[in-house]
Amino acid sequence: MSKARDAHEVQLHLAESVAQGTLVRVLRSLRRADKLDGFVVGVGNAWVLLARLDPNFLELDGYVAVRLGDITKVEARGGPDTFVGRVLAAKGQWPPRPVEVNLDDPAELVRSSAAVSPLITLFIEAEDPDVCFVGKPVRYTKRKVHLLEVTPEAEWREDGPSKWRLDEVTRLDFSDHYAGALSLMAPSPTE
Repeated sequence: MSKARDAHEVQLHLAESVAQGTLVRVLRSLRRADKLDGFVVGVGNAWVLLARLDPNFLELDGYVAVRLGDITKVEARGGPDTFVGRVLAAKGQWPPRPVEVNLDDPAELVRSSAAVSPLITLFIEAEDPDVCFVGKPVRYTKRKVHLLEVTPEAEWREDGPSKWRLDEVTRLDFSDHYAGALSLMAPSPTE
């Protein structure tokens, strides 16, 4: 199957899952990248937004944006009438709520995600899929984001903002439980 046909098939599956409220598993071409389970709540020209399902607690855990071009397969995992759908409804988490973020431009994705959530998480999975960077974006350029990072102990890094090339960001998470806990415990940053 050609690459163009594969991409078209992925886009069709994403559009169907939005229309039907289907739980999906998203597989990507990045070596060792996580398989992501969730509900597609937005598809842009460059990025896809999922309301992420935490399979351990059967609840929604924030949002994850991934590059559309990295997606190789979208597997349907069931609709709202499945066990997971019924559990989410019982918890008041059905249907998943879309949020207003820009899915067409990486800089605007970062900016709009930061407007929704006090902290965001950047992944540079092509370098290392096991590492992420949590923080508050404090400056943007056309090609980079400057991120004031918070440590796993909820302390702001004192060596200044880190700089990340936007074309290297493969995934962006926000409004999830972990970043929320860090935000709750971290004092206000000194920028």
